[in-house]
Amino acid sequence: MMFENAPAETAKKSSFKESLMAIPGTIDAKLPTMDKSLDRYFDAHMSAIISEWGLITIHNLDDLDDRLDMVTTEIRNLERGRDEIDKRAAALEAGIRELEVR
Repeated sequence: MMFENAPAETAKKSSFKESLMAIPGTIDAKLPTMDKSLDRYFDAHMSAIISEWGLITIHNLDDLDDRLDMVTTEIRNLERGRDEIDKRAAALEAGIRELEVR
């Protein structure tokens, strides 16, 4: 008979334990806090805050990333062009030297 009561007592204890563990969450949900008030304020006014403070958004970062890619491509193209111009300048200098020698 002693073994028959043990499972029922364990079930009651875990149920009581679960109810005790739920108390802080229940109290927290009912109490107003500064964090919750700020969260609601920011959710309601986020676009105005971003605009007023000049904050960067994901859209701004994506735009900057695209612009950086374009600038990087242009720099590579200019570097390739510079090498070509250097070759042409060397050929012109060689032609000038040849004319000077004559």
